[in-house]
Amino acid sequence: MLLLRCGMGIPLKDEMPVIQSEEEWQMIMQLAKEQTVQGILNRGIMSLPEELQPPRKIRLRSYMRVSKISDLNKRANDAAIHVLSLLREAGFTCCLLKGQGNALCYPEPSARVPGDIDVWVNGPIMEVARFARKTLPNAFACYHHIEYVKVDGVEVELHYRPSFLNNFVHNHRLQRWFSDEADRQCANRIDLSGGVGMVSIPTDAFNRIFQMAHMMNHIIHEGLGMRQLTDYYFLLMRGFTEEERRQDELLLRRFGLYNLAGAVMYVLKWLFALPEEKMIVKPDKRIGTVLLKEVQNGGNFGRYDKNAQKVHSQLDRNLMRLKRDWRLLKVFPSECLSEPLFRLYHFFWRCWLNIYI
Repeated sequence: MLLLRCGMGIPLKDEMPVIQSEEEWQMIMQLAKEQTVQGILNRGIMSLPEELQPPRKIRLRSYMRVSKISDLNKRANDAAIHVLSLLREAGFTCCLLKGQGNALCYPEPSARVPGDIDVWVNGPIMEVARFARKTLPNAFACYHHIEYVKVDGVEVELHYRPSFLNNFVHNHRLQRWFSDEADRQCANRIDLSGGVGMVSIPTDAFNRIFQMAHMMNHIIHEGLGMRQLTDYYFLLMRGFTEEERRQDELLLRRFGLYNLAGAVMYVLKWLFALPEEKMIVKPDKRIGTVLLKEVQNGGNFGRYDKNAQKVHSQLDRNLMRLKRDWRLLKVFPSECLSEPLFRLYHFFWRCWLNIYI
């Protein structure tokens, strides 16, 4: 944890312990891989004084990963520019969600391990889906996005909805808010790191709500990793006014995300010493402890959850989701109770979409 804080540029209150054995260093590197924070860990390692540096073999591996992650970021930036250009040529307005936009909040954007490219396309669902299937006829479509062709090996998803919630009332309110905000977010133009080109990304005010909804989606459906929490930490560290904090609190309550927000504040305080003046709500230790355990056990997307590794069929996947709903019922009752119903609705919604596109 202290190494991550070093890599994030957070001042340390405690002295860095001496890690001597190669096995301990390998275990630390593996944990960083599971949480997809290798780039930050590598920066932490490189900042250590000589007497605390890992063995030469570990250092060389760390330097190689820094270079690889930097190359991956460049490729992801180029892919994002290319996809947004194609969409604009097709007459869509759009903006880049998460990913390379989030990286701009980091002290060193190239330290963030990139994932796929998520683009919010501001247009009718049918038109977005038909555009994707012109190029990728078998593109898989779900409630909030459809697959698109890979660009230079980078996976791309076109979102007609930035995210969603299982609770039908909260989700309806959230989708209306997304619709009201769409034009404003698509008009927010910035220059991607490295000067590769101008793109549209959401504002910080939008991201503080959207990314909380996105984290709820991760928690209920698959698992939340430290990369999403790190993204949110750097987002909050950019600051906000007291009026913006009050507005955020109102929206979080309206969308049923207030309990999660309190848990996230607790986890960010525990992991990264998030200052109180950067918290949008009061930390909730009870739910935060549960959330922290989920993050530690599951890793990025919950891929390292022992239960997830036993999934071999669709039936196994559905049973695992039900077990997950039961496990999280006490802390997120609204989402967990609604999840089976929303899943059934989602099935018929996909059938309807596939008939008409």
